[in-house]
Amino acid sequence: MTGLEKGKLLFEKQEFDKAIEVLNSFLNENENNADALYTRAICYRKIEDYESSINDFTSILKRLPNEPTLLCDRGISHFHNKDIESAMKDMDKAVELDPNNPYRYSSRAYIRSRSDVDGAILDYEKAVELDPKDEIALNNLGLLQENAGRMKAAQKNYKKSNSIIGYDPDKRNDNKEKIEDIDKQNTDLETTEIQTTDSLFKIMLSVFTSKKGREEYFNYLKSLFKK
Repeated sequence: MTGLEKGKLLFEKQEFDKAIEVLNSFLNENENNADALYTRAICYRKIEDYESSINDFTSILKRLPNEPTLLCDRGISHFHNKDIESAMKDMDKAVELDPNNPYRYSSRAYIRSRSDVDGAILDYEKAVELDPKDEIALNNLGLLQENAGRMKAAQKNYKKSNSIIGYDPDKRNDNKEKIEDIDKQNTDLETTEIQTTDSLFKIMLSVFTSKKGREEYFNYLKSLFKK
């Protein structure tokens, strides 16, 4: 097993500090290996070393300046590093390069909502147009519309999001303890709470978890509310 393979295996096990150590050794002899740099960049972000994460993404982008995935990922690290301006620059370019990818719009919208709610709504609307079954984009779009006073549109999108994951808001009182348990888990999914209510869908759900993580989370919700 190569150092890169071992590092990626440790990453998959979420042993991020150990993965970084192994990848450091591998990169000492293979300093331009994009795969290792990318994996280490994600590991650094997981341990909240955002500057190092940004530096690794930047190293790869010097050779691949028009790769939207790299731009999007660096933008996410800028966002966590509280540099919204730099994050938006990367997201804007990622959208420009990959205009038919709904994830680009929902990623930008999540960041954009901090300073430009109207723009974030437009991005979420585009994401939903491209992927009508994106439950996170629908939920977040509804939340922003509600905060903007567009209640009818917000309720419509909440209903669509609820339907996709199998959540029945009419049963929320019966499931109050279960909902509170889910709300606690949101911390692990990098969610940002916008309002305090007993309703699960009064939070903005992050798009920055892995697709696998998102699927596991919503499968958990489906199984929970079917009990």
